[in-house]
Amino acid sequence: MNAPQSPSRFLRALGWLVVCCLLLMAVGCTAPPTATPVPPTATPVPPTATPVPPTPTPIPPTATPVPPTATPIPPTPTPVPPTETPVPPTATPIPPTATPKPPQAAVKGETINVRGGPSADFPIVTTAKGGQAFDITGRNADSSWLQVCCFDGKPGWVSATLVTTTGDVAAVTVPKDLPTPPPSPTPGAVARPSGGLSGALLYSVANIGADRWELWQYTFATGEAKFMKEWRTEVAFSSDYKQVVYYGWPAGTGNKPGLYIANPDLSGERLVILGGAYPSFSPGNDRLAAQGGENMYILNTDGTGLRKLAVGEYPDWSPIDNWIAHRGCYGPDCGLWLTHADSGERRRLTTGGGDGQPAWSPDGQQLAFISKDDGNFEIYRINRDGSGKIRLTNEMHSDGLPVWSPDGGWIGFRSDRSGKWAIYVMRPGGSDVRKIVDADVLPVWFFEKMAWRP
Repeated sequence: MNAPQSPSRFLRALGWLVVCCLLLMAVGCTAPPTATPVPPTATPVPPTATPVPPTPTPIPPTATPVPPTATPIPPTPTPVPPTETPVPPTATPIPPTATPKPPQAAVKGETINVRGGPSADFPIVTTAKGGQAFDITGRNADSSWLQVCCFDGKPGWVSATLVTTTGDVAAVTVPKDLPTPPPSPTPGAVARPSGGLSGALLYSVANIGADRWELWQYTFATGEAKFMKEWRTEVAFSSDYKQVVYYGWPAGTGNKPGLYIANPDLSGERLVILGGAYPSFSPGNDRLAAQGGENMYILNTDGTGLRKLAVGEYPDWSPIDNWIAHRGCYGPDCGLWLTHADSGERRRLTTGGGDGQPAWSPDGQQLAFISKDDGNFEIYRINRDGSGKIRLTNEMHSDGLPVWSPDGGWIGFRSDRSGKWAIYVMRPGGSDVRKIVDADVLPVWFFEKMAWRP
């Protein structure tokens, strides 16, 4: 049973109730209830307009990610189709017919000689033009000569220095039937020396420091080299050795360049004719052969009687008759020729386009000359009828300006084989080479001459 409530608590509650009623009445008297608040329908923004509609707010799920079909590269184009990935088996190995090519040799210069064997002593069988390439089918023991194929179905031999090679040349075998060199031709009527070197040699020197040409004399008996005169070059002795002819340059002749004749010691110098070059005496010593431009001329030693002989270079008059040896090109026919001083009759001696500087032996039966038959300038010898051609020097450098000793036992020449230009001598067969004296030349050394007197 519940206990009765205390009168004081009840009265307090009743008092609170009365107060609340009075407050409500006071509020109700201030403003009518219907006009004070904003109507509920107008106060809030309608629910449909207040928020952004749910559907446009997020990006539709179908547009947010990249469609799965576009994200990865389709499986089919990623790998190369199996039929294209490997190289077809038939193309991978080299066909049995395509065996490795033999080494090849390609011609370096404009033309080179192809010989019958592995040395310059063998005869020339044909020529090969620059850029031509041939299979290397053989070689000599040191690979300095190569057998190449083919010329009219036959192999030939070329100097290894005149070609560029590709492939393993050392793997090429040396033929068992390697040809042996033919015997060297005998010097013929050339006189043999009875003793050592003798006489005196006149030669020009390019004095680079003084910026001039000079004429010097070397005496073999004493070994003395003596300065003779400046600005004189291209010397030749008369057949009796009592006169010398040479070219005098403007700087040394009072601006009267031309051909001069003097005594052997260069005294008594007199002008023969203005201009001219590369002079030589006739056997009678009354006429001269000389070059002017691309033509050869004949004139008397007093300067009269000048007439054109023929197109040609390096004229050298025979010591025994009126045939003049020279270089010439008549149409495609280039080489050394003999032209008669009076009739103009012409005979061919050689076929080399680089042949030049012919020098007669004292007996008039042979000539020494330069040629590029085997790639660089070398000294050769040939009989006056065109037979017996033989190579006398064999160097990688230039050899040139040959001159015979008065007794026919020696040939003097210039060479840069030691790294600088010097004068050398050798026997007419190419043996017993000796250096004589240093003597510099200019790059235009081709039209220089030397003269040897007893």
